[in-house]
Amino acid sequence: MKKLLLNSILVAAALVLIAGCGEEASIESVDTDADSQENTATETGTEAEDDAGTEDQDATEESSADNDASEEEEASEEENSDEEENTDIGTRSNPLTIGERVSIEYFDIFHGNVSMEIEMLEVISGDEAWDMVREGNQFNEEPGEGQEYILAKFHVAINEVEEEPFDLYHAQFDAVSTSGNTYDDFISVSGLEPDLSNELYEGADREGYTYFLVDKHDEAPLIAYQRRGDAEVWFELRP
Repeated sequence: MKKLLLNSILVAAALVLIAGCGEEASIESVDTDADSQENTATETGTEAEDDAGTEDQDATEESSADNDASEEEEASEEENSDEEENTDIGTRSNPLTIGERVSIEYFDIFHGNVSMEIEMLEVISGDEAWDMVREGNQFNEEPGEGQEYILAKFHVAINEVEEEPFDLYHAQFDAVSTSGNTYDDFISVSGLEPDLSNELYEGADREGYTYFLVDKHDEAPLIAYQRRGDAEVWFELRP
């Protein structure tokens, strides 16, 4: 009987011991799962931070690329603008020379809408010009000391004019010195043939000389047709 009781006690103790080991194992398993979840959360957080950093870097690179493209576009526009300015002809900085014809369309206060063409055909200076002026009329004024006549022959065609006839006359042409001063002394030359001055109806054209009195040593004077007007065109006076 005592032996049976002892065996029962031993069996009960063994069961208690086994149950305790099972709880510890279960607790350890729970702890392991918790650690695993923490590790997973940490890894997920790290991955999210990496993704956010990558996105920020991509956004920065895109912004930098956009800025570079914008700067290149602005530089290209400035280049095109400079090229357009350089290709403007008939200006004081880029005057026309002999044989270059230009078309002009503008509104004239006296003649309304005008469409015309103008071209410089010939330039004569020095003694030859003075001989032509003197032969035209003996009373034409001799050039002063250090001065000379320059005669410029033009072709002018009036394609359209709203109020006819179109008045073409010498005062529409000004001589401007190399330094930028206008030759404003009034001169009148008569008898010069062919004379440019005339009245032109639509479809008419005219070839003739206009005249200037300039300094002999002025190396690069210019002619301005209708200076300060909408039809302003510049020509070389010593091409």
